[in-house]
Amino acid sequence: MNSHSDDYGTARADFHNAVSELVRMSATIGGSPSKNGRQYWSSVLAAKMTLNAMTLDKIVPRVASAGSEDLWDISSIAALVRVFAESYLLFHWLCVETETTELWDFRITALTIADNRARYRLTQEVEGEPEPSEFTNAQENLAKHLDTIGLFHGLSPQRQKDLRKGAKSPFVQDDVLDRLNLDRGMFRRFYRYLSSFVHTGTVSFFRVEEHGRGNGEFNEYEATMVLGCLHFMIELLQCVVREMRRLH
Repeated sequence: MNSHSDDYGTARADFHNAVSELVRMSATIGGSPSKNGRQYWSSVLAAKMTLNAMTLDKIVPRVASAGSEDLWDISSIAALVRVFAESYLLFHWLCVETETTELWDFRITALTIADNRARYRLTQEVEGEPEPSEFTNAQENLAKHLDTIGLFHGLSPQRQKDLRKGAKSPFVQDDVLDRLNLDRGMFRRFYRYLSSFVHTGTVSFFRVEEHGRGNGEFNEYEATMVLGCLHFMIELLQCVVREMRRLH
């Protein structure tokens, strides 16, 4: 167990340092005015990821041994790691890849249409029928703007229809992964594992007794999986810091 504990301790320290680096960078950038939409939205998403990472830094156990007095809760850790991973992919898609004005205009417009539709549906379900004319006017104006963007007309008719209505997100995770310098297979496998805790899949609660987990105390299973989460997060944190520096 000493080797395992040593590996965990090293990864835990590296994770804390990576979080601290993101916090410092976020604080520095937060005090500077944005020069364009990419910088603005990258700052917003970076702030979201920074808070996410800071929360993880507080709840991830510091000691991986039988004498650990930390609370071991793989479900909460996995959920937060998945949120961070998804935020990073969206950040990369919206702010890093959009190096041309046309691509930025297309993606932010399509995303705004999807956001408007999502807010309309949420208001409808929670508060009752919202003002339809306000929503319709906003969507129609944005859809008209989409029609002026050349990239939009390179899509299939069905995809154009979906984006005009905001019926489907313009952001597709797998497409982004194909363009990233990450192990796509590893990322997807680990992402599915994390998702099982977010959606209460059977992996999250079957074999709890067999693994000796579920009571908040140290156990080998969670120590191994949290170690995997730490390595996964360190790589993503480094990507965020590197790409934010390029953007700002």
